[in-house]
Amino acid sequence: IKKVDHFCAATMSFTREIPALRSLSLRAIGSSNCDPAVTFTSLSEKERSTTSRLLARLSEKQDGRIFNPKKNANDVDLVSPWIAVSKPSPYGDDLNLLVIEGGNSAVDCLQSYIDALVDLGRMQDGKLGVVFFKEWRLAVLGYKDADDGSNNNYPKKRKRSAKQSDDNNKASQIKEMPLGALSLHNCANIGMNTLGAMKEANIGSVLGALDLTGVHALTDKILTDLVNHCPRIRRLSIKNCRKVTGVGLTAVAKGLPDLRSIDMGGSFNITPADVIELAKLHPGTAAGTFTEIHASGLNWSDEFLEVFIDLVKGHLTGLSIGFSPRLTAARVAATLGQVGETLTSLSMHFCDCMTIDLSIQLGKLLPKLRVIDIRGAGSINSITPMLDARAASVGGYGRVNEGEAGDDNFPVVFVLARYTGITSSSLVDTRAVHSYDFECIIDGGGLGSGIRRLDALQ
Repeated sequence: IKKVDHFCAATMSFTREIPALRSLSLRAIGSSNCDPAVTFTSLSEKERSTTSRLLARLSEKQDGRIFNPKKNANDVDLVSPWIAVSKPSPYGDDLNLLVIEGGNSAVDCLQSYIDALVDLGRMQDGKLGVVFFKEWRLAVLGYKDADDGSNNNYPKKRKRSAKQSDDNNKASQIKEMPLGALSLHNCANIGMNTLGAMKEANIGSVLGALDLTGVHALTDKILTDLVNHCPRIRRLSIKNCRKVTGVGLTAVAKGLPDLRSIDMGGSFNITPADVIELAKLHPGTAAGTFTEIHASGLNWSDEFLEVFIDLVKGHLTGLSIGFSPRLTAARVAATLGQVGETLTSLSMHFCDCMTIDLSIQLGKLLPKLRVIDIRGAGSINSITPMLDARAASVGGYGRVNEGEAGDDNFPVVFVLARYTGITSSSLVDTRAVHSYDFECIIDGGGLGSGIRRLDALQ
């Protein structure tokens, strides 16, 4: 523990989608089989376990050198799998420092525990029981502000004689609680036991972002129960949850009023018509707060896309409609032009209509774009024409210099371009014209390089 700063600086000078800490210090403290019931807080005793007290100290000791504290930990980019980003050290050395994205060191350590169990093949339904999720809830609330781990864990409040006043007070306190982010990404084998433990541990009042990508046991009924228990969720991923249908989306629309972003890509029992119905039913559509909808792999057509965009124009910031062979370039350009003043992220990976001509039109029509995914567009061999059109549309040609992050009118654009005709030499030519206006990934180098969460993008 004393050497954690040096360890992070030495071994985590690059980002990974899965933490390198496979053998966590938590495993050494707890039982050899990673049993959370032994490792974390006891349900029956007020005295916390060694691990629980260690996490509390870790939460107290964060000083900004490694961790990047935030008020809430719900700003997790569910579309991009990064859980950490390396930044230059403020101490003048050549090493980059690891910055944990959650902003809560105890929560991030618990998340690494989950990721390690998945990576080691030890994640089974019920592995993460009530004890673990009570520990997670304590970490989100802050160990100083939470009680001894009992079922309530609410901040202390004055006694009220009237039941209505007490209920109103509790509701008000819940709204003021911090929010945490929880990823069960690729926990394919979890089911009712795990989700039941989440409910029993009462994590719903502090859960702001939930990633259920690849949870194959997730059904409409389970999803409905879950959202009814977790009404504060702002970001949700049910990507590749192939038992979920439009019935589950209706539950999401009615049960998550604060939802800002949802990813349902690859959940092929959901249709574009279901997504449109979600947009119609959700109160955030009228309020302008439901801003990101990622629905790739659902076989969008021009007609469905037009109806959908008509509902969300004016506030949509993120859209994914990849793997849609029925889309046509001319109608896509005309439709997406309606969200040109707000759209900052667009994913059209493996869409047959994505050609160099369409990329030029999108560059012209979407000047606020910061991220574009054109993977699989084999006919595109250069992004220079797109960047030319983008620069000309805002009168900002060549404005971004080295070390600058751009601004709202002319942001640096990130292009994910694997499996296209774009080559390294092509990017050299583009860089000669546009200098630092873009970042383009054509090969992850075996590390799964994705969209980095740069300061300018947060």
